[in-house]
Amino acid sequence: METVESEVFDLENRLEKLVKLSSHMVDGGRQYCTSSRHFVCALRDLSHHSQEDTMLKDCLECFSDSLNTIIDNHMELLDSIQKSFKHKLHHLLKEDIRSFRDSRKELERCREGLEGALNHNAEISRKKAQEVQEAAVAVQTSRKAFRERVLDYALQINVIQGKKKFDILEFMLQLIDAQTCFLTQSHTVLKNVEEYRKGLATQVHQTVLQGAREQRDLEQKLISMKHKDVSDEDAVYQGEGETSEIVIEGYLFKRASNTFKTWSRRWFSIQNNQLVYQKKVDVVTVVIMDLRLCAVKLCPDADKRFCFEVVSPSKSCMLQAESERVLQLWVSAGSEEHHNGVQ
Repeated sequence: METVESEVFDLENRLEKLVKLSSHMVDGGRQYCTSSRHFVCALRDLSHHSQEDTMLKDCLECFSDSLNTIIDNHMELLDSIQKSFKHKLHHLLKEDIRSFRDSRKELERCREGLEGALNHNAEISRKKAQEVQEAAVAVQTSRKAFRERVLDYALQINVIQGKKKFDILEFMLQLIDAQTCFLTQSHTVLKNVEEYRKGLATQVHQTVLQGAREQRDLEQKLISMKHKDVSDEDAVYQGEGETSEIVIEGYLFKRASNTFKTWSRRWFSIQNNQLVYQKKVDVVTVVIMDLRLCAVKLCPDADKRFCFEVVSPSKSCMLQAESERVLQLWVSAGSEEHHNGVQ
């Protein structure tokens, strides 16, 4: 009995540790699932960034749905583990072992009662016949109660010895079944997207190769462009043929009409017979309403180089180009607009 009692107490300590760790595991698993859901939500939110990129959008949505399903399966696994602990190990620890302890306490109480009755019976003088008879009855009653408690305790020992084995085995079976179900469901989810995943992997591989080729071509163009004279190549852009609304556009310096005559760099263009400039992307300022009524002339006497003036019936505008070539292009474009108006 002492050996069995020692085993039960050892089992209790180990079960308490296991139940505590299982609680931490389930709580940690739920926190992991919560963090995983936030991560998957961020992935799905990322799919709204490139609505026009069908491949990226479909990939993020498809895999996000799959990961969400796996997280749902993981939550079911944690619920199953918690339920198994509660029905098996927790019940074994809180109910069966507690009953075993209560039975042992009751047996100890009966043993102390029997010892007390025996001691009292031994101390009575033979001359006190009535007390001797009463003490003998008390001993008999205590001995009977003790024997019944011993038998109950022995039964309790056998019950808990068998129950602990079967409860632990059933718990392990339920745990492995839950794990098997989780892994099978997750495998099914991933299996359903396997064909799409393989096709996407092929597309990504081809895209990477194409991107590498494009990068190589760009690097070669960059090398060739480094050897070109780019002193003023980005200073002016001419329209493409008669169908273009923009005749010419590029950066020019404009002299203000205020007292200080300050110069400001602006993006100018000739479009729809007008000379306009932009300080901001969406803000267009009209400088000359109709170039067909204007004259464009060079200003060789100006203090600054590459200056020309656009003169209308109501006002004039002093402008400065970046180079002689750019100056000639703007003067030519402005003069052509004027000639078209004259015709």
